[in-house]
Amino acid sequence: MATALLLVPAALASFILAFGTGVEFVRFTSLRPLLGGMPKSDGPDAHQGWLAALQDRSILAPLAWDLGLLLLFVGQHSLMATETVKAWMSRYFGVLQRSLYVACTALALQVYYHVLGLGEPLALKSPRALRLFSHLRHPVCVELLTVLWVVPTLGTDRLLLALLLTLYLGLAHGLDQQDLRYLRAQLQRKLHLLSRPQEGETK
Repeated sequence: MATALLLVPAALASFILAFGTGVEFVRFTSLRPLLGGMPKSDGPDAHQGWLAALQDRSILAPLAWDLGLLLLFVGQHSLMATETVKAWMSRYFGVLQRSLYVACTALALQVYYHVLGLGEPLALKSPRALRLFSHLRHPVCVELLTVLWVVPTLGTDRLLLALLLTLYLGLAHGLDQQDLRYLRAQLQRKLHLLSRPQEGETK
């Protein structure tokens, strides 16, 4: 009973964090950034602001593009996740069915980048960031190592696989002082941005 009670604050904190994230997402996707910051008002001025935004071509055109790109991504995910399509893909592509699904997802994201004129995603990264990526394994590799090692029994074949993959991932992860300085600078920059008051806020 006491152990269960200790889980209540953790569950409550998790709920508050998830709820706060949802609220921030709604605020982020609102029309306020497009309007350059609307005045805080519950009167007719706020209502007129929304009507003016929905009649402005400079706002409607980007929203239409965003909606189309979102529907492309959602449609691809939903269609290829149906049992009919998965059965057809499994019949003709076998074990490559999941790989094809991931490839189509990547293609949908490439369309998004092309429409926005962003080009290759990694081309947007600074040389220091690319240098860091070359020395850093993706954090999801920690999950892979957990799956490999945290098991009730470890057979010889599983042990060999775990050892080789752990060695492979470990040898490729080699941060140096320059990488650490870059990470420290990025952390300080993000903390500075988060500490700045948002537009319209009063101190």
